[in-house]
Amino acid sequence: MTDTPISSPFGQPTAPVFDRDAPFDPMAALRDIHLPDPVGWWPLAPGWWVLAGLVLLLAAVAGVLEWRRRQTLAYQAARALDAIARDHARFQDSRAVAAEATLLMRRVLVTRAGKPQAAALTGADWQRVLGDGKSGLPEEVRAFVAQAPYLPPGLPDADRIDRAVVVKSVHRWLRSNA
Repeated sequence: MTDTPISSPFGQPTAPVFDRDAPFDPMAALRDIHLPDPVGWWPLAPGWWVLAGLVLLLAAVAGVLEWRRRQTLAYQAARALDAIARDHARFQDSRAVAAEATLLMRRVLVTRAGKPQAAALTGADWQRVLGDGKSGLPEEVRAFVAQAPYLPPGLPDADRIDRAVVVKSVHRWLRSNA
């Protein structure tokens, strides 16, 4: 038996021609094993689409939360204090840093706590406000920060408290009060 179809002149296959004298072999009619085409990576399965959607949703939520955090008073006040600490040209000594930090802390109190009277506090009253709470400024730093705006520039003891200590103390105060 031959299993090759014979084509007609019109392109239509005709019935196979059987050789009746050939011995019948059923194994000859079988074809060899062929593997299916490899599975492509595209289009993705539905589970991958769901996972991609979740990742995009989480990224969007994280972006919105980060944007909201950056809009907070505490974040903006901390960035302003960092800018003051880095600007050695305008704020050459600890007194200048403390004087500018005092303005920043007053703005925070007026804005956040709704205490417009904080803008006018001086002396012992201002020192008391700076020392309130568990994140209040240490006694020595509190006295220095309260006096700094009223000290003339270029005093010999303008750096009696280290600049980094002033910045660190004010950062802690801002985290708690802003």
